[in-house]
Amino acid sequence: MSKADRDRQALLQRLAREQRRALSAAARDADRARTLRTAPTPRRDDSPPSRTSEQPSAQSAARLKSLTPLYKQRQQRRLTVLIVIIIALALALTVVTGTLSASLALLGDAVDSASLYLNRTAGGWPATTGITEPLQIEPLADGFVELGNEDVLVYSAYGSKILSLQPSYARPVLAVGGTHFVVYNRAGSELTVCSRTRTLYTQRFDEDILLCAMSNNNSLAVVTDADRFAGWVHIYDPSMRELYSWRMPQSMGTPIALDFAPDNRRFASGMIAARDGQLNCSVYFMSLDSDTEGLLYTADAGSMLLRLDWQSENRVMAVFDTYIAVIDPRTAAEVARYDYGGAALQSVAPGRRQTALLLNVHGGNSLVTLSESLTVMSEIPARQAFAVSATDTDIYLLCPDAVECYGYDGVQNWVQTGLPSRPLAVLHGKQTLVFTGSQADVLAKPAE
Repeated sequence: MSKADRDRQALLQRLAREQRRALSAAARDADRARTLRTAPTPRRDDSPPSRTSEQPSAQSAARLKSLTPLYKQRQQRRLTVLIVIIIALALALTVVTGTLSASLALLGDAVDSASLYLNRTAGGWPATTGITEPLQIEPLADGFVELGNEDVLVYSAYGSKILSLQPSYARPVLAVGGTHFVVYNRAGSELTVCSRTRTLYTQRFDEDILLCAMSNNNSLAVVTDADRFAGWVHIYDPSMRELYSWRMPQSMGTPIALDFAPDNRRFASGMIAARDGQLNCSVYFMSLDSDTEGLLYTADAGSMLLRLDWQSENRVMAVFDTYIAVIDPRTAAEVARYDYGGAALQSVAPGRRQTALLLNVHGGNSLVTLSESLTVMSEIPARQAFAVSATDTDIYLLCPDAVECYGYDGVQNWVQTGLPSRPLAVLHGKQTLVFTGSQADVLAKPAE
C-alpha cells in the first residue's frame, strides 16, 4: 500500500470515530431531556402547601374521625352477640351430652363433703340411730345409710346424723352408689333418690319395680315389669336423665341381680328361668352403647344366683348357692371356681384379692378363705358365727356375743366381747363400725 492510500484510510477511520462520538453525545442529550420532563418539579421547603391537594385529605380524615365511634360500637355489638351465641351453644352442648348435669352433681357432692367436714365436731361415736331391727345397712361415702321398716337414716363419717326420711313404702329396699342412694318399693312403682344430705328426686313408673342398682358415679339402673317382656331396664345419669333403655326378651328369664362395671358404661344382669323342671340362672354382659344382647354366661343347672360383683375390667364375681365363680366379662368365660361341696352358704365377703366364706357343714360353721384364683388359703371352725365381713387384710366373724377378727391365713388376731348386745353388722368406711341394737360404734382391738 502506497503512502497516499495509508493516509486516506487513516482519515476515514478518524471520521468514523468522530461520527460515533457525535451519535453517543446526541443519545445522552436525548435521555437527559426525557428525564427532566418526567421528574417532579421541586418545591421549596418554605413554600405554602397546596390547598387543592390537602383539602380532600382533611375532609376524609374528619369523616373517618366522626365514624370511628360508630364502627367501634358496631364491632362491640357484634362481638357481644358472638360471645352470647358461643355461650348458648356451649350450654346446649353440655346439656345434650350430659356434661352439665354431671358437673352439677359433682359440685353438689363437693359442697356436701365440705359442709360435713366443717361440721365434723357436731357428731361422734357411739351414735344412737333408734333403729333396733334394721332391714339394711350399707356404706355410703365413708359413712352409712340404714333402712328400717319406716325410717331411712344417713350418718356421716364423723358420726353425725345428716338425713332422715320416711318413704312409707310397703317393702322398702336400698341400693347405694358412690355418694347417692335410692330407696324403692319392691311392691310398688315409686322410688326416691337421695344424696347424703337431701332428697333429690322422686319418680313413679307405669309398671312395678323389680330391682334397682347404682354405679360408683351415681348412675341409676331401674328394672321394671313389662308386658310381653321379661323386664324393662332404664338407666339414668345422676340428674335422672335417661341414658339407656332395653326391653329384655321373655326367653332371657326374670332379672334378679344387676351390677355396674367400674367404667359405669357396662353392666351385668343376672337372670333366672325355669327350664325342664329346673331353675336355671344366667348372666348377660351388656353395654350402654348397644341395645342388643351381650355375652352370656350360663350357670350350673339348679344353682341360684345370689350376688354379682363387677370388680375390675376382667373380673366379675358371681355368688351362687352351690358355688362361687370368677367370670371374665370380655369373653363370659369362667376363669376360677370354688364349689361348696354340699355345704350351705351362710355369708360371703367377696374381694378382689381374697374372699371369705362362712359355710355350714354338718351342723357346724366353717370359715373358708380363698385367694384371688379361688384356691383355699385356710379353713377353720367358726363356732356359732352367723355372718362374715372383711377388708383387704382382716376378716370379722359376727358371733352371738362377740366379734372375732382373723387374718386370711386363718390366725385369730383378737376378740371383742365388750358389746352392749348382739352384733347386727360390721361395716367398713372411714372407720370400721359395729352395729348393736340401735347403736353404731367404732370397732377396735380391745385394750390389753
